[in-house]
Amino acid sequence: MQIFPFFFAYVKNFYYFCGVKGFLLSLFFPRTCPMCGAYAGEHALRGQICSACDRSLPRTEQAELRQNITEMTLRDIRRLDRAAAFLFYEKNHPVQQLIHKMKYADQPMIGYYLGRQAALEFQYAEFFEGIDLIIPMPLHPRRMRERGYNQSEYIARGISEVTGIPLDLTHVTRVRNTPKQALQEGAERTTNVKEAFAVNHPEQLYHKHILIVDDLVTTGETMKACISAMRYVRDAKFSVFALCKAR
Repeated sequence: MQIFPFFFAYVKNFYYFCGVKGFLLSLFFPRTCPMCGAYAGEHALRGQICSACDRSLPRTEQAELRQNITEMTLRDIRRLDRAAAFLFYEKNHPVQQLIHKMKYADQPMIGYYLGRQAALEFQYAEFFEGIDLIIPMPLHPRRMRERGYNQSEYIARGISEVTGIPLDLTHVTRVRNTPKQALQEGAERTTNVKEAFAVNHPEQLYHKHILIVDDLVTTGETMKACISAMRYVRDAKFSVFALCKAR
């Protein structure tokens, strides 16, 4: 009987990524809004938020606003061109549950959908103008095995699909499996992620404008450590997109 959980997990993943439609699959895995649970419709994307919840999302409007709170949090980054977050993140807000589902409840398509939505809205502000490459914040291989996916990669894939900017999953890797940043305080956040990232073949990134994508920026120490690993990439400049920025 132990085969059945594996069978249903296989069918579920096949349904997610191949877009299989059918009455029985819809019966077992209905497309519902991940925020309120309302039926999202047969043609809704997996992870799609219903229109009512979409209108309630706490958008930051940072795409057009320079020196916004995300950009100022990351102002110590050398060669930073721009930075913005799509949503504000607060504890006990529905967005917190949404991000938790995306990261820990096997619902990465939430990230893909929100990445698409953010890209569609940020395009009007020309936020992606001149960017050559999108790099999602990498996970350590051990954490990748435990979780089964990288939520930042799904966000980045949504952005890439809308903008046409290529996705790069090979040049930046996480070489230290650090404790979660949320469990660290003050200066511990900086030391926790120090030298946690490495760059493969940096010469292939020369002269590139690179967009780093992450799910949540709080103090920005993880993002700073990631971009610091690329400090020897000649004439590169960096921009940052975060799905959420903690207030």
